[in-house]
Amino acid sequence: MDDYFDPFSKIALTLTASQLAKNMIIKEEGIGEDLSFNFFAWRDGEPFLCAQLESKYMKESHRKRFARCYELLRVLRFKLGVSAITFVAEGYVSTVPQEVELSLAFIEPESGVKECLTVIHCDENDHTGYPDIYLFSVPYRYGVGKRVHWGNIMEFSQKAAKTVNQYAYPSMLGAAFRRKIGPEVSSTPLDYEIINDITQHGFLIQEF
Repeated sequence: MDDYFDPFSKIALTLTASQLAKNMIIKEEGIGEDLSFNFFAWRDGEPFLCAQLESKYMKESHRKRFARCYELLRVLRFKLGVSAITFVAEGYVSTVPQEVELSLAFIEPESGVKECLTVIHCDENDHTGYPDIYLFSVPYRYGVGKRVHWGNIMEFSQKAAKTVNQYAYPSMLGAAFRRKIGPEVSSTPLDYEIINDITQHGFLIQEF
């Protein structure tokens, strides 16, 4: 298996996989279908597992979904000792300031707001003691024949600190990776007990 010690190589791999998954779901289910939350976990530069929230739970309230993701992160970081996590979710993006929430502004055709895949990558940094956090968005639009047309990747690293503090998911990731874990945790096997601890919160697992 290839090693991905560079954060950007991790991001590139997960983003490509997510774009392919988005293309496939649109081909099979039709325009308007969203990807579920995906958490790609890494150990020592290698893909370790992907946990995807089941589609039926994506229909729950924000609070309930966040609680499920919190429990997943608790297992991944503090029971399995993963060294990095890449979170991929659907969202909205705009290069122009909006007066209302982006999801509401998107309704207006002239708003300039686009649907996108949002990528939040969090990597532990032993030198600084603070995690490295990267934020990207890739806008897309639908075309004829159930095709997805992808735009250019947009980086928000200059606003990362503000975004991490302001929004729930990047803030949760940052807080988890600021806490130190023992080296013995990083070798914990993905056994039945831990798998059950993840799946009981509504996630499907793919181990690499």
